[in-house]
Amino acid sequence: MGTRWWAATTRASNWLWQMATHGCASPACAGRTVADKPQPPQGPLEVQDCHRAGVCLRWLPPRDNGGQVIQHYVVERRQAGRSTWLKVGEPPSDSTSFTDTSVEQGKKYAFRVRAVTSVGAGDALESEEVLVAPEALPGPPSAPAILSASSQSITLTWGAPQGPGSNHILGYLIEKHKKGSNTWMAVNEQPVSERRYTVVGLRQGCQYEFRVTAVTLSGPGDPGPPSDAVFARDPMRPPGPVRDLQVTDTSNTSITVSWMVPDARDADEAQGYIVELCGSDSHQWSPCHVGTVPGTTFTAKGLRPQEGYFVRVTAVNDGGRSQATSLDTLVHAMPATVCPRFLMDSGTKDTLMVRVGDSIRVPLSFEAAPMPEVTWLKDGLPLPKRSVTTVKAGLTQLLIPAASLSDCGRYTVMLRNLQGKEATHSFFINVAACPQAPGSIYLQENVPGTVTVQWEPSPDEAQGIPLHYTVLMRSSSHRSWHEVADHVRTNRFTLLGVLPGHEYHFRVLAKNELGVSKPSDTSQPWCIPRQRDRFTVKSPTYQDPDLSQKPRFLVGLRAHLLPQGCECRMTCAVQGSPQPHVTWFKNDQSLDRNPAVYSTDLLGVCSLVIPSVSLKDSGEYKAVAKNPLGQAVSTATLIVTEYDS
Repeated sequence: MGTRWWAATTRASNWLWQMATHGCASPACAGRTVADKPQPPQGPLEVQDCHRAGVCLRWLPPRDNGGQVIQHYVVERRQAGRSTWLKVGEPPSDSTSFTDTSVEQGKKYAFRVRAVTSVGAGDALESEEVLVAPEALPGPPSAPAILSASSQSITLTWGAPQGPGSNHILGYLIEKHKKGSNTWMAVNEQPVSERRYTVVGLRQGCQYEFRVTAVTLSGPGDPGPPSDAVFARDPMRPPGPVRDLQVTDTSNTSITVSWMVPDARDADEAQGYIVELCGSDSHQWSPCHVGTVPGTTFTAKGLRPQEGYFVRVTAVNDGGRSQATSLDTLVHAMPATVCPRFLMDSGTKDTLMVRVGDSIRVPLSFEAAPMPEVTWLKDGLPLPKRSVTTVKAGLTQLLIPAASLSDCGRYTVMLRNLQGKEATHSFFINVAACPQAPGSIYLQENVPGTVTVQWEPSPDEAQGIPLHYTVLMRSSSHRSWHEVADHVRTNRFTLLGVLPGHEYHFRVLAKNELGVSKPSDTSQPWCIPRQRDRFTVKSPTYQDPDLSQKPRFLVGLRAHLLPQGCECRMTCAVQGSPQPHVTWFKNDQSLDRNPAVYSTDLLGVCSLVIPSVSLKDSGEYKAVAKNPLGQAVSTATLIVTEYDS
């Protein structure tokens, strides 16, 4: 075997090995070229998403071409999830880049590149899987503007969309819908390239809104905002001027005006109004609001206090503006002057009766602008320090925590504004307590068969407190007290029909609007001796019919709910023969010996009177009517509540 040659730097080493093996060592053999497959292109394989242009690939030539000239490259593509490689191109040897334009957006691909020589294709340089991003959709165009409108057509224009995906617009789609409807209807089937379009086929008199959608190769984007509502009708005439413009209210920071709609006989109706102000030191009219005012009243706010303003109002519609209507005088931002006056109702009293110790609260409502000065007087002089007054918007109030006799008098409230206008209101407060009991009682017979009851007056009479007296009587035949006189304005009373042999006890009570005094009783009963005369009575020969009947109540007692200090009178009607005797009970305890109550019995109408009830008088009361044939019972409940001031 001959000499063996080794080559370590080129792929021709295989051929040299073969030469050495076969014993060829001549110079002729040494000059021959030895070839092999090329190595993979140098990486990495750069993959770039060029959007609409496709996917761009870049690489470097192989380090070793195998001893042969590279003829071209082979580019292959495999979709993610599949095993098949698809050849997509054969770029020439002098090109190390390639663009695959047949990819689908939104899918993942892997690519590989091989170098090809006369020997064959070498190993591949492979990329990672890459996602071909879908192209961004166009943005929404601007809201369409109305260029013109008639009963036959409406012409629109709009602005192009902005942002990614909005560079290559193929055209626009227009939609319409009637105002108040939720259904949009297509106007054009094919996109229009211009940003102006005339919509036809509209229903005359209907109100429409329009919107536009941009279209690119990637598809349609989101629709833009709708246009203002517009009527499909012929152009309108401008409205007439507003009528009866006037100021209805003012404050330190606002002016309110109102007006009447324009006369529509020679013009079309107004669709809105523009209110403008001009300061007294300015020549520039400025609107007070954004857009138009839909109604016929408006309040301009945020004005400078005490500043004067000129006001004008203009009516507008789709046909234009009317002639402005202005106020002739300057309007000042200040509250309107309202003369002070009191607001009285049917419940307002000229005189208030108050119990000693109770609180007094007297609220009085009034109206005035601006806020007037409020002055309280008592008998023409300033109020005592213990009296408190408050004033707030539209209300003044007098408060006396605990009334005393010194608080009696005439109270006056006076309202006065800055212009000197006044309003006054007066009322009286009477403070009193339950009257004191009358003095001793004296009995005398001035006329036979009568008794005159005379008593010392209550000490309250000397203080001028109005009161009256009630006289009660209890005889030996009727053990309960019953009323024989009421509203007695003097200090004496004469009882008629006094029977000899009967004892009479008397009780006197003083009363006023607030209650009843404690009773004053006679110390000794009044009695006329009985004179026994002999006489003969001849009985009649006829026999009286038997009218005997056991007692029964024709009208029963009823429940009472009273505040303490008031008089309580429980009444019932009883029938029976012989005449039943009625006895009163409270909680099953007899009231015959109770000095705080008395009863009356007039022809079967029986009453139990409690002159001044207290909390302890609450309970169940019972009237028991008895005669020899039987008895009847009627019950009722008395509830006494605490006095609420």
